[in-house]
Amino acid sequence: MSTRTNRVIAAGALTLAAALAITGCSSAGAGGGSGTEKVTITFANADPSATWDKVIKGFEKANPNITVKQLNIPYAQYTSTINQRMGQGGGGIDAFVVDAGGAIVDWQKRGYLADISDLKPDAEAAAVSKDMVQAREVDGKLYALEPWTTSQFLYYNKSILDKAGVTAPGDDPSKPWTYEELTAAAQKVKDAGAAEYPFLFDQWDSYYQFQMVAASAGGGDGISAEGKVDFTNAGWQKALTWYHDLFTSGISPRGITNDKNGALFQTGKAAFMISGPWGAGVAAQGKIDFGIAAAPYFDGGKKATSTDSWGIALSAKSKQADAAKKFLRFAVIDPKGNALSAEVAGITPTNKEAFADYVKTIDASSGAATAKFGDIMEYELQNSAVHRPNVVGYSVFEPGTNQMLSDIRNGSNPSSRAKQAGDDISAQISRLK
Repeated sequence: MSTRTNRVIAAGALTLAAALAITGCSSAGAGGGSGTEKVTITFANADPSATWDKVIKGFEKANPNITVKQLNIPYAQYTSTINQRMGQGGGGIDAFVVDAGGAIVDWQKRGYLADISDLKPDAEAAAVSKDMVQAREVDGKLYALEPWTTSQFLYYNKSILDKAGVTAPGDDPSKPWTYEELTAAAQKVKDAGAAEYPFLFDQWDSYYQFQMVAASAGGGDGISAEGKVDFTNAGWQKALTWYHDLFTSGISPRGITNDKNGALFQTGKAAFMISGPWGAGVAAQGKIDFGIAAAPYFDGGKKATSTDSWGIALSAKSKQADAAKKFLRFAVIDPKGNALSAEVAGITPTNKEAFADYVKTIDASSGAATAKFGDIMEYELQNSAVHRPNVVGYSVFEPGTNQMLSDIRNGSNPSSRAKQAGDDISAQISRLK
């Protein structure tokens, strides 16, 4: 996955729902998996095998005639391996993970993905929000389902805010702070010398996390459905200038890599951090008095929170279509199966029943600090989630955007660097077409 959003919640393994009966699925005349015939399906993914072991074992127990074999591909080689195998007849793959964004469009246009639109009604009924299902559609047809999801939170250190005389943000998810309020509070922390790092993003220079900032400012995704890149509009310039100024003002640090940010907050060196659900476990492991609020938005702009994670797609070239579809249904639509799919990774399940059990565990994990975690996340998923765009050229758009953000963080002019990045990425997309 391009941004590795399947981060592990460090609060420990989740205690999830009691076993529920599996909901079956059949598709007449398409492959094996019906009756008593024993079949084996291959599930390709870019995770350690342990990540999927529990859901596979649960599925095989409920479907003793179906065996699921994992094909674990290193993340760095995942896309190229799928392209090679699927391009040469399918390589025996029946189901495989697909990242958010343009990967689904690319693979759909290459003929790799089976149309699973028949699952849409059940998937929407089971999901925390319908748009997390609809985000995996191309031209009105559904090609993948998300077993997991993410959102964004503003984590804060209460002791540091007290030292700086800053009133903490409230925990009503419908009334988050603005970015302007956050910046002013972080500046006050800096002026008071209350923390070494007033404000951190969990993932610097990451389109996954920055997309919501630009969207809130009115800039859109930065790329149109036709693949036209635009970072020079007023919204993107507002967002990029805000990002640039965080570092020139000293509110946020240069030279800190993403693997350090959680630890800096955990050890009491940062006042604020925007992070995903995993931030609750990271903060809980530290001896700090922390709180959680909804992610901010720009004053006068729309509330926007980054989301998405891996999806699971079915191979259009599978010879075991029925069995593969049963596995997909179990891993995403069935509450027991979806809970099992998320348990090892510790990431948020998308099924509403599995989600309810997941957030109940997190809500209770750190007393008052995490008591509103579930309320915040559910509100954001249903009201402010922004999905990475399903567009041709996303494979070059995202890394190009990340490099632009890195350069701006390190001092490049937001206006000129944005134009350069837009021109460069657009040229690359044109060559792809």
